[in-house]
Amino acid sequence: MEQDKELESRIEEVLKAEKENKIPRMTKRDYIIAAVITFICLLGIIGGFFL
Repeated sequence: MEQDKELESRIEEVLKAEKENKIPRMTKRDYIIAAVITFICLLGIIGGFFL
């Protein structure tokens, strides 16, 4: 029972933080930056494989 209460309280804290926008969300710009970094890393791995 104690675990259930602890889990519920944690869920409530997360929901409250989401409503107050304390948890940062990834914007479209963040996704583009992540995709570019991933692409550059993949190019480096593939290029290193063929060298």
